[in-house]
Amino acid sequence: MKLLVIDTADVVMKRKRDGHIFITAEAQLSSISGTLGINEKIYGGIGNKALAVMKGQKEVTSTLRNAFYDTEFLALTQGVAVEEDGSATVYKTEKGLTVADNAGALEITISDTSVTTVHVRNAKGAVESATAASGKVTVPTGHAVAGELVSATYQKSVTGDIVELDSEKFAEAYTLEFHTLAYDPDTNAVIKDIYIQLDHVVPMDEFELSLENGTAVAPEVNFECLAAPNSTQIGRIIEVDRV
Repeated sequence: MKLLVIDTADVVMKRKRDGHIFITAEAQLSSISGTLGINEKIYGGIGNKALAVMKGQKEVTSTLRNAFYDTEFLALTQGVAVEEDGSATVYKTEKGLTVADNAGALEITISDTSVTTVHVRNAKGAVESATAASGKVTVPTGHAVAGELVSATYQKSVTGDIVELDSEKFAEAYTLEFHTLAYDPDTNAVIKDIYIQLDHVVPMDEFELSLENGTAVAPEVNFECLAAPNSTQIGRIIEVDRV
């Protein structure tokens, strides 16, 4: 029957190695496409007429683009799991710090009292290293004047979710399922649920993470869809009537 499909899909992915589930309900694009590597006519006989069509090398690919940034998207292209509560050292910058005159010595105050080395950037953009103790940073002579606003950059240890970019690890195999809705074009009522199941997909390892003013990061992942081991089936499309 004729159906109206106008929505993207909710997505459920399962990593085959350990059964880890990744779910997104904020997809902007969920697509599947198929191509043939061999699709040639066989000619013969008097007049060299077309006798048959030789087909083969069926390929299916899928694309998923999400509205929001999610570390799971990056992790699945890299063949790693998200390390929760991992430790790392990062640079932190405090801006808008006012240089104060403390009995002839110029200093600024930062929030981290354990830091001993700070890089101070003055209003002209010049950067110099400075020493700190108990949150007080001594501004190098001639680098800034009292009342000037400067920034301070220093390293600190943090805890968070970490995705390792490892040159020896590559994307693993997943199962992939899309779910969307189908409408009756005459009544605009939802009459079916449509599921697209792909049994053995491997994300392509290429990725791009562009951080641009005014543009939301929308990660996109492409998948090679293969037949599951010991099977000829790549996947299926299922229509379920709404009760």
